[in-house]
Amino acid sequence: MKTLSWGVALAALAAALAWLLHATEGAVIALAPPWRVDASLDLVLLLALFTLWLAYLAGRLVQRAKDFPERVQAYRERRSDWGAQRGLVVALKALLEGRFARAERAAERVQGYPQIAGLAALLGARAAHRMQEYARRDQWLERAAEDPELATARSVVSAELWAEQRENLRVLQTIEAMQQTGARHIHVLRMAAVAHLQLGHWDDALRIVRALEKHRGLPAPACAAYKAMAYRGLLQDADGADLFSRAWTAVPPADRRAPDLALVAARAFTGFGMGAEAARVIEDALEAGWNESLLDEYGRCAAADGRASLARAERWLAQHGPSVALLRCLGRICLREQLWGKARAYLEDARRLAPAPETSLALGELADAVADPEAAAQAYREAALGFADRPPPPAAGVERLPRRETSL
Repeated sequence: MKTLSWGVALAALAAALAWLLHATEGAVIALAPPWRVDASLDLVLLLALFTLWLAYLAGRLVQRAKDFPERVQAYRERRSDWGAQRGLVVALKALLEGRFARAERAAERVQGYPQIAGLAALLGARAAHRMQEYARRDQWLERAAEDPELATARSVVSAELWAEQRENLRVLQTIEAMQQTGARHIHVLRMAAVAHLQLGHWDDALRIVRALEKHRGLPAPACAAYKAMAYRGLLQDADGADLFSRAWTAVPPADRRAPDLALVAARAFTGFGMGAEAARVIEDALEAGWNESLLDEYGRCAAADGRASLARAERWLAQHGPSVALLRCLGRICLREQLWGKARAYLEDARRLAPAPETSLALGELADAVADPEAAAQAYREAALGFADRPPPPAAGVERLPRRETSL
């Protein structure tokens, strides 16, 4: 359609031009004695237009010849940029593929291109770090420091690599230097929170985690886990019942109801001989959300009013139905209150529901309390075999508090 339109337009223009030339009867006479030149006006106009077109072409040719060196230089720069970008892509692709030696070689090859040398140096640092070549990694980071526009990127990459190596003091020093320049990054705050937790800086870790929680910088489960870890550290550092009570009171009520933290606090209060406080901690946590992992500890709490604890546990039984943990909890409370018959009934029901070494251990304690050595020996034997057959717990590092670090 476009070609047809142009054809029609050119045909119309040719027809109009032919009509104008045919209608023109003028002439041009040039006198240069003894010569005389007669020409039609149409021919003179066509020659003038042709001359102008030739002059335009000559001017363009001269201009292009004048610009030729600059065009050659621009072409070479484009080829250089293309080669640099290609080398950077090769380095990045090799790094993502896990070919770290190849990535480092590609980063080395593009160091001659100043526009991307800094970025390539950061890729080389990551590749060297993955190969555990820490001296070369630091050399790459020093190269990246030569580009002032990459100061923030270099700091973030350095902090990430040092965090993987657990050099937490260097991580915090780098992050502090970044923050002094006014830089605020959610990713950097996440690294700072982990570093403070591993160093045992519980208050600083809590401050950062709360800021991340406010700005939705961490998933809710991660925030809860980090806060629980920090609170456990604070409670662990509290020596003595008074210090522990003050530390526990300083924990916000919403966080005190977390099952894991409530279990830690209840065990500590029980160890300090504060059974009533331990029972209150578990009751508050269970009111916030039912969690059977707290019931065994509740059964061990020597509350001031054991009958009230028994009545509360029986209400839980009516509300939530029988379970091994709840029946064993009721049996232990009855055992502590010397209600031997009810204790045996609850513990036997728990064993019938699902045998567990903890239930056998409680039955052994009951048999000891009623002076039945044969039944006690049998129950203790079952408990020992049950604990021996139980698979080992997860790796200690999963639940253990992060170790403290005080030096590089």
